[in-house]
Amino acid sequence: MADVQQVNANITRMLDAVSRCEQSEGTDNYEVLIDRVEELQDQASEAFQSKLDIASLLAKLKKNQPLTPSDLKTLELLIVGDAEYYLKYETQFDNWKSELKRVMAEIDKLRSSPLDVDGLMHLQALCREAQRVLPEIFYYLDQKERASKFQAATRGPIDAEAAKYLTEIVRKMAGGTHDPPSGSF
Repeated sequence: MADVQQVNANITRMLDAVSRCEQSEGTDNYEVLIDRVEELQDQASEAFQSKLDIASLLAKLKKNQPLTPSDLKTLELLIVGDAEYYLKYETQFDNWKSELKRVMAEIDKLRSSPLDVDGLMHLQALCREAQRVLPEIFYYLDQKERASKFQAATRGPIDAEAAKYLTEIVRKMAGGTHDPPSGSF
């Protein structure tokens, strides 16, 4: 399990990789940076989980005991905390939508012109631009829906079937799989 000191050390390693990218823009340096960011994300997740009382929560879920507000907050943080914090700090969503609208308008203009070699290359470039922002828009909306589904599902008491399902999700997440199983929140 990662602790906060390890996370801080990895922040330094990642920032060193950023400096190398700024000094020399090359794929090798950016590949290292990608690895450092992924490693940092994993360590932050591990350190976060170590600060939660997952064992107590799992025991209550297994026995289908009522959850306290603190238990519900722990459950929320485990299952959709990543989504909620992403939504809280993401600032580019409107820019992505504007960029997509601009690209689609450019593609629309191409419909009325002959699609010669230049036009087809332009279309390919515009499609690449759309492919850059579409996953970002999709991810943002997916996280928003995940958080909303969780909130709706935990407004009332948690029945035995839901408790069993949540137990499995928490077990998988505490066991190192950071993403909830497919079809969940």
